Amino acid sequence: MIPDKYLYISPRQASQTLITHILEAMEKEPERPFTIALSGGTTPAVLFEVWEREFAAYTPWARLYFYWVDERCVPPTDAQSNFGLADRLLFGKINLPASHYYRIVGEGAPGEEAILYSSLVKATVPTVDEVPVFDFVLLGVGEDGHTSSVFPDRKDLLTAAEPYAVSVNPYNKTVRICMTGKPMIEAKHTCFLVAGENKCSILKKILDKEQEDIYPASYIWHHARMPKLYASL
Repeated sequence: MIPDKYLYISPRQASQTLITHILEAMEKEPERPFTIALSGGTTPAVLFEVWEREFAAYTPWARLYFYWVDERCVPPTDAQSNFGLADRLLFGKINLPASHYYRIVGEGAPGEEAILYSSLVKATVPTVDEVPVFDFVLLGVGEDGHTSSVFPDRKDLLTAAEPYAVSVNPYNKTVRICMTGKPMIEAKHTCFLVAGENKCSILKKILDKEQEDIYPASYIWHHARMPKLYASL
């Protein structure tokens, strides 16, 4: 059973609540910038559209800096680009300056870019014991229990030393660059935004403490400093 406190009537309502929580956190600390790591996919697309249409005027964009949880190794103009999605649906519409986002260069050499992005994040995001501590890390969940392109066959990435690494989707062999476990766990707010009836079964397993080490997403959920779930099933 998934507790009612995590459930919303629609992806739009779940997105509205998540954005509200981000803005409320910013209001509590009005003097400092905030860092957010974004994911891609259908559910974040709803989040971006809601943010632009309903919350753009209330968002202190000058204090927000965006990063990515993961990225497919494609150019930003490719339909599969996570950066491209955010740029089309949100950044481009609000004219967010390029100085306020740090994209993963998906068209670069994957191994080199994972090293470069790890260094960039550690240089621009506050760290504790060399682990970047984002204000918000926004995650999704796959039906197989993966999150941040950390698939069940690569659970070693959950304890990797560097904040980003190369990952390969085991189903279609596409190459990705992904955030590893430590930054997801150490974020001030680790937020799972999940939509679709097809995610109900895996979410029940992820929330089950007895299965915390079986799936990457369940490991993150049970080890994160401040896990939050916004689900529309």
